[in-house]
Amino acid sequence: MANVTNLRQQFLRVQRESYRRRLREARETLEASPVVLRYGREYHRGLKKYRALSSWSEVMKSLASAQIVYHGDYHPLRHTQRCILSVLNEISEKRETVLCLEMFHGTDQKSVDGYLAGAIGEKEFLKKIRYAEKWAYNWNPWKRILDLCRERKIPVLGINSEARHASNSLRERDVTSAQIIGQTLIRNPNALIYVVDGDYHVAPEHLPAEVEKRVAPLELHPTKVILYQNAETLYWKLAEEGHEEADVVQVSENSFCLMNTVPTTKIQAYLDWLQYAEDGYSPVWGDWAELSGEDYLTQIRGMVKDLGRFLGLECPQGKLDRLTVYSNRNLDFGGIIELHPSIKKEISRIKAKIRRGEGFLLEIQDGPEPSYVIYLQEASVNQAAEEATHFLNVALRGPLRKRLSASDRFYREVMTEALGFIGSKTINERRKVVTEWKLRTFLGRIRKSGSRNREEAANAETSRFLLQHHHLEQRHASVDIFLRKFSGIIAAGGEVPHRAATQLGYMLGNKLFYAVKKGYMPISFIRTLFSRSFEKPDEALIAYLALSRRMQHLHTSHGRASLEAERTLSETA
Repeated sequence: MANVTNLRQQFLRVQRESYRRRLREARETLEASPVVLRYGREYHRGLKKYRALSSWSEVMKSLASAQIVYHGDYHPLRHTQRCILSVLNEISEKRETVLCLEMFHGTDQKSVDGYLAGAIGEKEFLKKIRYAEKWAYNWNPWKRILDLCRERKIPVLGINSEARHASNSLRERDVTSAQIIGQTLIRNPNALIYVVDGDYHVAPEHLPAEVEKRVAPLELHPTKVILYQNAETLYWKLAEEGHEEADVVQVSENSFCLMNTVPTTKIQAYLDWLQYAEDGYSPVWGDWAELSGEDYLTQIRGMVKDLGRFLGLECPQGKLDRLTVYSNRNLDFGGIIELHPSIKKEISRIKAKIRRGEGFLLEIQDGPEPSYVIYLQEASVNQAAEEATHFLNVALRGPLRKRLSASDRFYREVMTEALGFIGSKTINERRKVVTEWKLRTFLGRIRKSGSRNREEAANAETSRFLLQHHHLEQRHASVDIFLRKFSGIIAAGGEVPHRAATQLGYMLGNKLFYAVKKGYMPISFIRTLFSRSFEKPDEALIAYLALSRRMQHLHTSHGRASLEAERTLSETA
């Protein structure tokens, strides 16, 4: 048991390190004003401790007698909007509700009313309110909330406004919001006024205080409930106490914190939003715009089946029944490893992947039939789709039957990552890959200012590896040259080979995806890669180089390249 406890602490420490790294990266993108910093301090000050573990039913019970609920929203994180939808769905069945949303401005009210009444269509509505300009977050989760409001005839009010002074915009907007909320409270004395605003706004000293200031002269003292979401300080405290899977904690007499993800996923959602620059739309295939955050196993199984249908592959019978899925909210994952001696040797690789925010698939050979474990470090569609594809790949190619050299393991991993990226790109075409230009830009900055920490040093070494590898690919270097150049680095192990294999695979997978999409390569060829074991000496490297060279000529040779690539690879099988 001591070993399990030790592993648990190790996973918690790795998760903290991953969060801090992402937090540093996020802070580098912000130029916070003194007012924003003060708002942040006041928000976090009230979330350093909690009264007790609680439950969803206790939250609903508190809302049954409240006049106002303030529900905090972390805008880039869809988990928070799903939670808002769940609360609204349940409470609006029990009592009259008026929904107040920060995402709409008060000046847009006529358009909001028209959209809910069906007088104007979705595209016209978004154009009228300048949605992409005013609220550059994905529209889909909010559309679902408004669909419910339309169905239940729940009034929706916009409470946001344009601030005149950017340096004090948070307070100015709180003042305007408070005026609208106060008026709504007076006009709807028997209704629950359900206010959804950004996390910082719902702190007691902020929007709630502004509302009370405006209605107190009328001798109104509305009962309120504050619903926070995913407070980082509370999560770390819960995790240290072994309660990281708690869904609800009571913070004070009239406030709760709803926990539906971990801090790493929360901050990664912001970084993803910056990268993808969401404009309210996302080309996600099928029903996979987001994970529900509830039953990951069912969702992964659904992805495997959808990807199988799309690629023309059938998962072998019984394989899905031997799949288990864990998320980053289960720090007792270390105990699972302790139960399987065959994967204990993977602990260092597992910790490295968790540290980098990656998910992974484990194939466990403790019995006559292998079992499979998927671990999702982030509750993202990209990661879930990638691991679902890895599972389909492993299920089709079967377990590794030979001991491979370090180089053969490396290039086998590259091919595995390429297929995983194709699968995730199929689900979410918006997924991006690092480019050579970005690698060169990063190295230029490092050369100029020097690496500041181990993470940047590892990234710099990986970037040099990738650029040198692509340089040799463009020169059509032989297999022997690649082995001489990179075998030493690969055999040394550590972070760099794992990072390099992942990124080489992603970059190749990205090219293959568009080769198929543009008709330069038949999807039947991609299908053949899923069942190849790549166990022969140099087989994976030869396959990688054949594909890389064909991808270089797609823009001139088009369809001929696919036939040549297919023939070349079939000859290496």
